[in-house]
Amino acid sequence: MKTNIISVKNDGTGIAEAVNEAERYAVYQEMEHKNALRLRLLAEEMMGLVKILVGDFSGSFWVEGGKNDASLVLEADCTVDFDRRDELLKISSSGKNEAHKGFMGKLAGIFEYCLMSYDASSKYSGYYADYMYDDVMTYGYDKMWSLAALRDGLSGAPESSAAREEWDELEKSIVASLADEVIVGVKFHKVSLVIKKTF
Repeated sequence: MKTNIISVKNDGTGIAEAVNEAERYAVYQEMEHKNALRLRLLAEEMMGLVKILVGDFSGSFWVEGGKNDASLVLEADCTVDFDRRDELLKISSSGKNEAHKGFMGKLAGIFEYCLMSYDASSKYSGYYADYMYDDVMTYGYDKMWSLAALRDGLSGAPESSAAREEWDELEKSIVASLADEVIVGVKFHKVSLVIKKTF
């Protein structure tokens, strides 16, 4: 099943409707109450990410899957102007997007850079971006980032304060704790953020 597609913007347009669509999906699939709450929570967190994206962002949101699994999808065209983003960041005193803290903030940063262009994603400097890789075979993306790859990388990383900090961020994140997988994928000038959950 696939829900209606909801147009969302970072000015708040469509945000409530997107969360409501996730709730309708749970009702239609006759999900248990606790699973319906988890799905709503994941939708709320995804819409929170939309709100912190820089510039005039607009994308499409939907949920697809079945009763025991669901994928929340946010898709947008690669139309963000890299120079325009730099101009916006210069407004802040640090020259960085202060919203890019914690797991969801860093995920928003990766999503933004992928929106700028296929090549621009490599310009994102940060530990999370180390898990951006080519994966045409598994998911069909030209380039993608994966929470599972991040988890694997951190579990095999040498013990350090940076690695401990990254683990702490994952443990504190609702999405990283609830989701089975989170993917940012680029294909044909479109960027998708997908949160996967099996109940």
